[in-house]
Amino acid sequence: MLQRLSSLFPSHSHPITLVSDPDRLLAGETLITELTRRGFQFVEEDDPVLLRHRIEEARPFTLDQPIILTTTGALEDLPYDLYQSAHRIKLSLHQYFPNLAYPVLQTLHPDHIEKLETRPQPVQPLSRQKTIEFLLREIFNADLLSMRQPHALITWLNDYHHQFSLLPDMLRNSLVDRLNGYSDYQEWNIDLLIQDEQAFRSFVQQEWEKSVEQSISGRQIKESQTGYFIHFECDPQLQDLVPGLVRRGTIQPLRIEKQISLPSWTRTGVTLVDARLQRLSTLLEDANQQICVIKSDLQVGRNVWKELALTWAELCSMILQTDLATDRKQKEDYRNILRDIDPLFTTWLRQNYTALGAQRLPTPHHVHHIPHYLSYLRNLGKLDKVVLLVLDGLSLMDWQVVSAVWSQRHADWKIRTDLVLSQIPTITSISRYALISGMRPADFANDMDQRISEARVWELFWSRDGVAEAACKLLPLYYDRQIDQLPELQNPRVNFWCLIDDTTDKLAHHATLGTADQQSSLRLWLDPNHHPNSLPLEAQLDAYLDQGYTLFIASDHGHVEAAGVGAPSEGLVAQTRGKRVRIYKDRLAALRVQNAFAETIIWDNDGLLPDQMSALMPEGRNAFAPNGEVVVTHGGVSIDEVIVPFIQVTKESKL
Repeated sequence: MLQRLSSLFPSHSHPITLVSDPDRLLAGETLITELTRRGFQFVEEDDPVLLRHRIEEARPFTLDQPIILTTTGALEDLPYDLYQSAHRIKLSLHQYFPNLAYPVLQTLHPDHIEKLETRPQPVQPLSRQKTIEFLLREIFNADLLSMRQPHALITWLNDYHHQFSLLPDMLRNSLVDRLNGYSDYQEWNIDLLIQDEQAFRSFVQQEWEKSVEQSISGRQIKESQTGYFIHFECDPQLQDLVPGLVRRGTIQPLRIEKQISLPSWTRTGVTLVDARLQRLSTLLEDANQQICVIKSDLQVGRNVWKELALTWAELCSMILQTDLATDRKQKEDYRNILRDIDPLFTTWLRQNYTALGAQRLPTPHHVHHIPHYLSYLRNLGKLDKVVLLVLDGLSLMDWQVVSAVWSQRHADWKIRTDLVLSQIPTITSISRYALISGMRPADFANDMDQRISEARVWELFWSRDGVAEAACKLLPLYYDRQIDQLPELQNPRVNFWCLIDDTTDKLAHHATLGTADQQSSLRLWLDPNHHPNSLPLEAQLDAYLDQGYTLFIASDHGHVEAAGVGAPSEGLVAQTRGKRVRIYKDRLAALRVQNAFAETIIWDNDGLLPDQMSALMPEGRNAFAPNGEVVVTHGGVSIDEVIVPFIQVTKESKL
């Protein structure tokens, strides 16, 4: 299918192509990247005013600079002047998968469709249920027969929770119904274990500890809190899973005080030393393997980089723990990974950043896609009241620390984390504004001093979706000050909240001793014995969940520890003078500064920034600051600054 779809868009054939794509066949990452490589620019915009703006901005359309205008509606509904002169294409899943039930196919994500295209297709038409079973097997590796055995189900869940590929509701419900029919799972909450990674991890960890303690004592130590069990001690196939569960971090090795006689199957899941050291060694190995994969194929998809970003964030968090006795070899391995990761990521970004910015639905790739994603869920009937909490400057490493504490403190919160790309340059005035407004910087950054407020663009976004302005509100939070905001936060008329908390950004900028200082301050903020702390924020979020709001948490950018290499003296030429980025309206001005600072890169013409804007950024982990000065800052294109968490939190009772 990929080859057939791409053949519809030959290079240098049509200046403008209109595509009716109700099933979003053009939204797959591989296809978008290929068409972008051919020179196509994608335009997708539901609002007619913004559509006209995007079209005029893209002119002139030529054979060398063609555009693809996509819509999920009818081509006849597009502006007549475009319809009349354009090449027109209509796409449908029916064309490519005629033997699969269409209503089931419609639930799939574009990346699922790309994967389905590589699988052998049925030669006879399948019913709805048979289509579901086919897709579960071919796309999600869920073999219903083998999953009758607990070891197969645990293996599948462990793999599933390390992929960025969620089961559509229809397929998940069918899988849960089928598994609930097996006798071994009568007491299992299968749906919870599929939907909540933390619940799955906690369950496996608890059962592992119980099995080891039983092996040590020869008797059952404690009853299961869940009412269902994993019998490691009497199932060799479950025992064989232990090394993989430990490697993935699903099982944290149980520390034992002294060398004792234990069955051989327990060895990889117990340790005589600090379990963190064992985990650190695993993370270093995983990061090296992931980087080797990327070096062998620089065209890897975004999910490979998401996986590495998670590994890297956990690795950095452990390296920064001052009470962890890392050895010289571990520190050297860490420095080697650090040396490789940023240049590789910058190369990948230059090749894929624009393409991923083109398709904002059905899942967000960039921060400016997030409001559109919330609107999409609303129109699907999946939510009617929203709280979007923007934790300004929250890095992925920060979120791993925060989520661990919040998950423990709020056992009834179900937290699902995805990753998106910050707006480059990764400064608050651009990336946070893009996140809140749903717009690219090209739509608002021509004059940074004259644009409307964040509160107003939040209202305008939802007003275009038919929501009354009185039902939308943006509010900065001031929990660190003696200001009572509770009456305002409890306004019953507001259904679409955007709350801004800049605590994490402040902690970064005030960290004069580097990232270790910042991480220490973050842990103090999470400590209920310290004042101020995160408890008032958590209480307010919990109250919103109780009131039926759907909670999303987003970050506009991360941060990085950088060393000063000197600061340019460009007078009034630069629009901004950050430590990780300088922004210029004149590219020649950026080039002149680059001549004096050779180890810098210029970022511009990415399809998201205004045409006349150029961003000059230091390479690696350097900063425009006095030589040798250590700062924690943001603005550049390191993996720590660009890949940020996007979280959904729901609240439901757990077993």
